Amino acid sequence: MCRMVGVVFTGGFPTGTLNDLRHVAEVGQVPDEKEPGHRDGWGMVSFRSGSPRYIGRSPRPIHLDPSFDSALEDVARLESPNILIAHARAASTGGASIPNTHPFVVNDIVLGHNGTIKDFLPQTKRTPKGETDSERLALLLGDRMDEMGALKTALKSVILEDIASKEFSAAVLLASDGQRLYGYRDFAREDRADYYDLRIAKCNGYVALFQESFVGYCGRVSRVKKGEFVSVDLDLTVKREMLL
Repeated sequence: MCRMVGVVFTGGFPTGTLNDLRHVAEVGQVPDEKEPGHRDGWGMVSFRSGSPRYIGRSPRPIHLDPSFDSALEDVARLESPNILIAHARAASTGGASIPNTHPFVVNDIVLGHNGTIKDFLPQTKRTPKGETDSERLALLLGDRMDEMGALKTALKSVILEDIASKEFSAAVLLASDGQRLYGYRDFAREDRADYYDLRIAKCNGYVALFQESFVGYCGRVSRVKKGEFVSVDLDLTVKREMLL
């Protein structure tokens, strides 16, 4: 169970989105947990010359980790147009460790996941380094990319052929190949819809896909529907389609 944000930006990066994520990770409520917060590690990935690069990654709580402030300084120097995905984790499977932190980078693609897919043990060409279903999902997506050559096609295939038939709490996904940011939202229980949220904020110079905010976003904000697939191009064009 996690909080995450993905941003496509054409000018300077809006660092307020990451400060907001840090605050959400500190005080945001987690279903069935008495204590608030998403404190089991964080990660942040962007692209350089078309290839994904970790800007920061740690098993420590994001709001207590000085390396997050260093990562913010690096974010301010990112080239644009560009894409960034950041993730703060509340562990459901596997402890707080580097191999279990999101986003995962496989085959030059980036994937962050909120939710738990039960008994998800796909056969993949790559060997997991951690214990999470989310990493196995990323490895499966990498294999599908090898077969299909396009992230959009591979991601839809994984959603429809591998996730939809499984029992899961949620499959809220953010993925990117450096050319587009993709988002998808699905969840099992209607009473958890607000937690497993995904929204689109169209702002001046950037588009953000985010799950929760304490400060709010500028521009026009809309909710991604259950079963809806979203893509955001580097020119900030947003496309939406229903998969389920």
